[in-house]
Amino acid sequence: MTEDPQKPNSSEALSRLFGSIVKEGKSLADEVSGNAKAVARSALGNLDVVSRDEFDAQATVLQRTRLRVEQLESEIDVLLTKIEALEKNR
Repeated sequence: MTEDPQKPNSSEALSRLFGSIVKEGKSLADEVSGNAKAVARSALGNLDVVSRDEFDAQATVLQRTRLRVEQLESEIDVLLTKIEALEKNR
């Protein structure tokens, strides 16, 4: 069986067809990925968030504040014990 020179080779035609499908699929995937990233950035931009540095700074302040509250609670306990002792001695 001889091939007609005017007839395109079926394997070449399939190769070109699949090549164009893959190229279009990649292009579509890139576009969808880009759109998804843009939507995510927009959604994150609308949130009320702080930077990591600001978060860390606030966490440090909170930790110091908790320690100070614990110290003050201990001092209050000592003072309450002294007050109770004084009231018993009256």
